[in-house]
Amino acid sequence: MFDTEVGARDAVSSVCAGAAEHAVVGAADVAVRVRDAAALLAVAARGSGSWAAGERASALVAVRISEAALAEARAHLLVADRAAGDTQRPGDRSFEAAQARVSRSGWGEAARVVRQADALVSMGTVAAGVRDGSVPLGHLDALARVAATSTPEVAAVLRTPDVQATVVAMARSQSAPDFARSLARFVAAKDPAGLQSAHDEQHRERFFSMSTQPHGVFLQGRLDRVAGESLRIALDAMGQIPDETRSPGQASADALTMLAEKACTGSPAHRSSSTTPDDSPAIAGAGTGAAATGAGSRPHLSLLVPAETVAELIAHQRALDSADTAADQDLLVDGLEQGGQVTPGDPARRVCAPIELPWAPVVPATLEDGTPVAMSELARALCEAEITRIVMTAEGLPLDVGRTRRLFTAAQRRAVVARDGQCVWNGCEQHASRCEVHHVRWWDRDTGPTSVPNAALLCRYHHTQTHRLDLHIHRLEKPPGWTRRRDAAGGSVAPATSRRPMRYVVRGRRGDVVNAPESDDDEP
Repeated sequence: MFDTEVGARDAVSSVCAGAAEHAVVGAADVAVRVRDAAALLAVAARGSGSWAAGERASALVAVRISEAALAEARAHLLVADRAAGDTQRPGDRSFEAAQARVSRSGWGEAARVVRQADALVSMGTVAAGVRDGSVPLGHLDALARVAATSTPEVAAVLRTPDVQATVVAMARSQSAPDFARSLARFVAAKDPAGLQSAHDEQHRERFFSMSTQPHGVFLQGRLDRVAGESLRIALDAMGQIPDETRSPGQASADALTMLAEKACTGSPAHRSSSTTPDDSPAIAGAGTGAAATGAGSRPHLSLLVPAETVAELIAHQRALDSADTAADQDLLVDGLEQGGQVTPGDPARRVCAPIELPWAPVVPATLEDGTPVAMSELARALCEAEITRIVMTAEGLPLDVGRTRRLFTAAQRRAVVARDGQCVWNGCEQHASRCEVHHVRWWDRDTGPTSVPNAALLCRYHHTQTHRLDLHIHRLEKPPGWTRRRDAAGGSVAPATSRRPMRYVVRGRRGDVVNAPESDDDEP
């Protein structure tokens, strides 16, 4: 058949050249020749069981390259057809819908093919890579999806010759999943706001449901990528491995059951004592809830964070503060405080329209598998995490690993739980066991101290919102129901009521009250 892969490519190039020669004569004739050649190959392949291994392998290479050449031909045909408007009929909501009707492939497949067509027609260097086999169609599909869903600015960058050459080089050396993650990191570095928006959308669409049926309990749900990674790590930690007695799905079900049983029996989560922090500013990794133990660490979610990304996060947060301060000079906020105390029921409980500032293009924080992480998730993780400094070479090899630092020790957390009791967001009743410790004065932006007075309990949702909306938390001076008794000499003694959790007021960037207690019973 074909002696080498190069020979296969030359043969396909020869066919393509012949097709170009006959394009003026009639494209239909060329298409018929291609169809007939494919039919002949199909007939010959029926006896491929008797071929030599090399002959069979070279034929497969030729088929793959032919598929790529046909994909490029289809791309130009589809783009021309869309421009002419020949396929769409009354009732077709889009060109993709028209293609789904004509091809009977369904809208999803039609949309995928049209995305590929747009990428091939608009990216000449990538198209050449597809023709010579450097960019497999699976890689092209990932690139086309990114180009179609990115902002116009990022899509324009992807179409520049230099970036196309980089993309082709990546496709030549990476598997399809690795290539998709590399593209995601590239886009996240160019468009951090887009990454944040995508994360927010995933978080808004989260759900989980259990349905009890006569033949079992059915689970269904959706999580954002970071939450999903946390669940995957927790399930892996259960050590349920598929074998000859159970499938991967059954092993995962057993792991989920074991995880639930451990929670029900109150199995302790061991935490190590804190270590002396490394003062180096080159922070390169953050793991939410990681704890070092003698031989290893308990299951944890790790974020790999370049030092430049942490610096950009801090600079961006401080720039927002400066912008808010400037805006405050022209903004009058009435009725927020009287005599230094927050007035409950204040009509100014609202969230001001957030000030949007552009992010500098920096390499995003990622999960260990390379999945980009939104800046709001990084900011939340920095509030309660262990930080390990890792010095890397230019090639990405670790040279030195600093000591791990726990921002809040177990003893500090216990003290905060004893004081706050639950999520301090008024109206939220999430138990302390489901809460994270937040730095009231932010650890990264404000260099807030890691201390009990500077701590507040927040559930995951309100912790994320606090960082995303740049909210400020203020602890009221006295807990609810606070009273003092007077002794015979007129001096004050300890409060007469039993201890109740402290109360907090949450304010927006400009001092507007976002969340506050509903009753004013903290006066002596």
